[in-house]
Amino acid sequence: MHEKKYDVVALSAICVDIQIMADESVLKKHKLQKGFTNAVNAKSIERLTKGTQGLKTTGSPGGNVTAGIALRGGASALIGKIANDNNGKFFAARASAHGIAYTPVISTNAKTVTTCAVIVTTPDKERSFAFISGAGLELTPEDVDHTLIAKAKITYLDSYLWLSASGKDSVHHAAALAKKSGSKVAIALNDANVVERNSAAFLALARSHGDILLGDQREFMKLFGTSTMEETVQAIHALGCIAAITAGAQGAYVVYDGIVTHIPANKVANIVDTNGAGDQFAAGFLYGLAQGKSVPDAARQGASWASDIIQHMGAEPKVGKNAAPSFSAPKP
Repeated sequence: MHEKKYDVVALSAICVDIQIMADESVLKKHKLQKGFTNAVNAKSIERLTKGTQGLKTTGSPGGNVTAGIALRGGASALIGKIANDNNGKFFAARASAHGIAYTPVISTNAKTVTTCAVIVTTPDKERSFAFISGAGLELTPEDVDHTLIAKAKITYLDSYLWLSASGKDSVHHAAALAKKSGSKVAIALNDANVVERNSAAFLALARSHGDILLGDQREFMKLFGTSTMEETVQAIHALGCIAAITAGAQGAYVVYDGIVTHIPANKVANIVDTNGAGDQFAAGFLYGLAQGKSVPDAARQGASWASDIIQHMGAEPKVGKNAAPSFSAPKP
C-alpha cells in the first residue's frame, strides 16, 4: 500500500474561468440565454471578453477543490487535460503557484483549445455561462496518473467528465484504481442536467465504488429520482455512503451511519458572488475528512470555506499565497 501523501487528488474536466460583470444588453448582443450554460466557440469567447476587465482564474470543480485545499496548506493534486495554448499555459502556471501538484496533460489535437467558461454576472446577481468544451473533455484512461491516485486519501471525480465518452471511461478507470489502492472515492454531482442524463450509470458507480457523494438538493433528487428530502435521505441510507447535500442559504445536510445532521450556513453580511461556493464546501468537507475530522465537523469546515468564497468575486479562495495583493500568475 502506498503512502497517502495527498489529502485529495481530483480528476477533472479542467477549465479556465473568466468572470465579467455586464448588463443584460450584453447577453442579448451575444445571444446568451440568461441563467443557463450556453455552448459557444472560441471566436464567441474572444468577442464576449474583448475590452472587458475580466477576472481570469483556474476553474473546474476539481481545480477549485484542489486550489481551496492547497492554498490553506493541505496537500492536493490534479489530473486533467489542457491544450497547448495561452489559456492552458495560464492554468498550469497558476495551479502550480497555488501549490497544487499538477503535471499538465496536453492534448495532441492541434485544433482543440483549453476548455473555457465565461461567467457573465448581471446586476441582479444572476449568472449566465458561455462555455467552450475543448481539451478538458478529451481526457482518456491512459492520461490518468495511477501513481497520484495511489497516494490519495480521497479521489475526487468531477461529473463534467461525463460529457464525453472518454471522460466517462476515465472516471470509471480512476474509481477502480482508487479502490484498489485503498483511496476513498468521492463522486461529485456538480450539474443536475448531467446527472439526470446519466443517472443510472452514476448510481451504478456510486453503488460499486462510491464512499462519498457531494452535490446540492436538486442534483441528489435527479440522481435518485426522488421528489422530497425525506425520500432522498432514505435513498442515501440504502446506498450506505457518506453524503453532503448543500442547500444554499439553508446550509447543508450530511448523511452518514444512519444519521442526518443539519449544518447551518455561516452568516454573510454582503454576498458578492456565489460562484464556487459548492466547490469550496466540497474542498473544506473533503479536507476535513482526510484530516480525520468527524463528518459534522468536516461539514462545518466546508460551510466556513463556502462563506469565505461568496464575499468576493471569483471561485479562487483569497487565502494563503492568494491573499497577498502582489500575487499573480503569468498572463497569456
